[in-house]
Amino acid sequence: MEWTTHCLSGMAAGHMVTGGDWRAALVGGLAGVIPDLDDHKSKVGKVLLPLAYFLNKTFGHRTITHSLLFAFLAGIILYLFTDPWIWLAAFAGIMAHSLGDMLTGKVRFFYPAQKSFGISTSPLMFNMIGRLTAILLLVYIGRETLMTLI
Repeated sequence: MEWTTHCLSGMAAGHMVTGGDWRAALVGGLAGVIPDLDDHKSKVGKVLLPLAYFLNKTFGHRTITHSLLFAFLAGIILYLFTDPWIWLAAFAGIMAHSLGDMLTGKVRFFYPAQKSFGISTSPLMFNMIGRLTAILLLVYIGRETLMTLI
């Protein structure tokens, strides 16, 4: 999926797991793009190029940073140093990213195990699934925004 869809899915996940906290939506959105740190061609990878290059060459794409282990480690670190809603939103955002990538390809979700999980798709299906997911997430976020205004 594209970074915008990962950001939207992270926002929705952070918002949902905290019972509607919009600050958590922002944290979840940011966390939703972090797993692509293992791809030096991604938006976040270009910002942190040396780290992204190292992760890509050492582990490959859609491995450690897309794993349940990474989500738990990030959650534990944030749990120790931040408020509960922050670690929860970040964990949800990272998980949303990994699960979203499973819709359009394989992810080593239980890294370091070698088995990958997900659906292999053609480039056309990749784009269709990504666009449909983004539309559905925008509808959800729009609905929630309107509900808070009413």
